[in-house]
Amino acid sequence: MSSFKQIEIEEAQGKTKDLYDTITAGFGGVPNLFKMLGQTPDILEAVLALNSGITSGELTAKDVEQIALTVSSINACDYCIATHVEIGSQFKIPKVELLDNIQGMSNDSKMRAILNFAKEATLHRGKVSQESINTLHSFNIGNKTIIEILTVVGLYTFLNYLNHLTQPVIDFPKVEYAPLQV
Repeated sequence: MSSFKQIEIEEAQGKTKDLYDTITAGFGGVPNLFKMLGQTPDILEAVLALNSGITSGELTAKDVEQIALTVSSINACDYCIATHVEIGSQFKIPKVELLDNIQGMSNDSKMRAILNFAKEATLHRGKVSQESINTLHSFNIGNKTIIEILTVVGLYTFLNYLNHLTQPVIDFPKVEYAPLQV
């Protein structure tokens, strides 16, 4: 049982209520993990802005979901695995691909290179080999996009850690998966 209290929609006031309204309009509700951030509306706002900034760059929303699955698997975050499988399914990413992404794999060679970079960055705290960068460049992925990938790693590592700290109830269908072997 968590000692952290999530701020429910009906309890939200001021900036938190405004942010919840925005989340609900785009997402159909407020996930429990975001309700944990309801007590820190400036941080919730920053998380939403960072996520919006990522998806308005070179990476697609699908790319972000796939990277988030690999990062969340490394960080052993069942909440985020469930969330990103559900959202990835809404983007029509095949279930088999989403399960591969949890393993840091993809049938698509470009996405596989992206996930390999994300794995390396997650496992080595941002220290990646020049070989990983060169591989991304070979797929015409420029430095701007590489920074965006690293931003996804950082954002979802934070959210994974937030989940571990606050332990919200998983409000998405649970996913049975084999953890990424690191």
